[in-house]
Amino acid sequence: MNPLSNWMHRFKPRQSEGEESRYFKTLLFALVGVILLMVIAALTAFMLSLRGPEQTLVPEVRQKELAQALLELQDRELQPHIQLRVFSDPSLRGKVVEQDPSAGTVVRAGKRVALVVSQGPVVDQVEDFIGRNLDEVRSELQTLFTTFDAVLQIGTVSYVFDESDPGTILEQSPEPGVEITAMTELDLIVSRGPDVERTPIASYVGLHYEQAIERLAAQNRPFIFAVSQTTTTTGGGTIVGQDPPPGTEVTQNAPISLTIAPLRDVPEGYVFGLFQRALPNYPVAVELTLEAVDPDGEREVVFSMRHPGGALSVPYLMEEDSLLVLSRFNTEVVTFRVQRLEEQDVELVD
Repeated sequence: MNPLSNWMHRFKPRQSEGEESRYFKTLLFALVGVILLMVIAALTAFMLSLRGPEQTLVPEVRQKELAQALLELQDRELQPHIQLRVFSDPSLRGKVVEQDPSAGTVVRAGKRVALVVSQGPVVDQVEDFIGRNLDEVRSELQTLFTTFDAVLQIGTVSYVFDESDPGTILEQSPEPGVEITAMTELDLIVSRGPDVERTPIASYVGLHYEQAIERLAAQNRPFIFAVSQTTTTTGGGTIVGQDPPPGTEVTQNAPISLTIAPLRDVPEGYVFGLFQRALPNYPVAVELTLEAVDPDGEREVVFSMRHPGGALSVPYLMEEDSLLVLSRFNTEVVTFRVQRLEEQDVELVD
């Protein structure tokens, strides 16, 4: 008989013992039983804790809607940890894009699984750009998509005359509020400002080139002269052709090309030719003056006008070694010495 059995036999209540002794032994046996049950329960819990939760396989939830992904994780007794992030692909909105641990990993039940869910692109619908300036919209889109992939970019831009300020967006396609589901090009119709005033061109055919220059300069109308290469009976220096033809309506800065008959009899010591210069295209018409300076220093204004820039060609008949001085806002930009063709010299001051 083992010690525990001996102890239980010795302390077992007997009929011969008094009532108080039997009650004490019964209480002692009950207390020992409770203690034993508690020890067994503690040992069982400890053994279960050492065993840990059951193992499970992480499911593949990428490219699935968030609700479906959560249900699959719940079935595997896994805990989701959700992080929202912007993705440029509109089709990914509300779907799981990344997961950690990856699919197929064996983990214990209750393990946390990190999910990265797309909240869609930074822009999910076309804004209303009508009435805004084109340059401002370009800058805004460029700044917006510096960090994220672009889902909206400016496509075809058409310009029309309108009373709105130049650069104002008049129409757009797609229209405002259209949902962006893929890369979208924004086609725009933009104001180029009010229609430029046009006036009909007068006829200069038959005039001497000096008369034509005087009239054109008075109108601030740019001109380009050329010398006809064909034989004509028209007097030398007379205009024999013009382009655009008389009556054509053109803008103020549109140049007129005039063709003159060549001078047949050039006086001794004089030179006939064309003063030609490619000027910059000025944003605003500038005050342009051409002066003729003879060998004695006498100055004469050939023309003075507001000129938009571009090609300039002016006929001249001057004494050899005379000067043609072109000035912009009273500042000399070109000095041309009149010489025979093989000796001509041009000094560029600016």
